[in-house]
Amino acid sequence: MQTDIKKNIGKILEKINTSVSNSEQIGKKVLLVAVSKRKSLEHIQAAIESGIFHFGENYAQELKEKNIQISSNDINWHFIGPLQSNKVKLVANYASWIHTLDREKIIYKLNNACKESNNVINGLIQVNVSEEPTKSGCSPSELLNLAGIVDASSNINLKGIMALPNIHADSKNQIQEMKQMYEYSLKVQAKYPEAKEISLGTTSDFQNAIEHGSSIVRIGESIFGKRL
Repeated sequence: MQTDIKKNIGKILEKINTSVSNSEQIGKKVLLVAVSKRKSLEHIQAAIESGIFHFGENYAQELKEKNIQISSNDINWHFIGPLQSNKVKLVANYASWIHTLDREKIIYKLNNACKESNNVINGLIQVNVSEEPTKSGCSPSELLNLAGIVDASSNINLKGIMALPNIHADSKNQIQEMKQMYEYSLKVQAKYPEAKEISLGTTSDFQNAIEHGSSIVRIGESIFGKRL
C-alpha cells in the first residue's frame, strides 16, 4: 500500500508541475490536499511518509478522531465538508483550515468557537459558481459581503475562495466556471489582498483547474484509490 500511495503522489505532483508550467502563473505554488475521508490511519501515514502534510476531511467527528490519533504539529487538517451548526466546535478545535464558509451565521459561530478554544483558523468562502439549487455555497452576489464578515473576524483568516465542480457539466462549461472563479478571486483580492487562494480541482479536473488559476487542489481517489 505504501509503495502504491507514494507512486500515486509522485504522478500527481508531476502533473501539478506540468499544469503550473502550462498556466499563466508560471512558478506559482499549488497546495495538494489529500482527501482522506473514510481512509484508514495506515493510508494517511503512508501519505505522510511520502511528504504530504495537508489532509482534507468531510466529517467533523472523523476529523477529531484522526487529529487525536495522529498527533503531529506538522499536519494541517482541512475541513472540506458542509459545516453544521452543531459541529462548529469540533472544527474550531481540530482543523487548521475550513473551505466551506458560506453564510453569516456559520461564520459568527465559528469565530466565537475559535475564540473559546484560543485557535485561529484559515478560512475559504465556498461559492456556488454553477448556482445549482442543491449545492452548498454562497451566491456570487453574496461573496464580497461574506468576505468582509470573515475579514473582520478576529479568529478566522480570510484566505480566499473555494468551489465544488459541477460533475454533470461538460469540459467547456467546467472551464468556464473555473474562469469565473478566477474573476471572483480577483475581485476579492482587490479589497482583501491576502485572500489569494482558490481551492478548486479534484481528481477528475485538477489539471484544468490549476491552468485556470487554482492554487489548492483536493485529491483523494487518485492518491488512496476508490472508497469502498
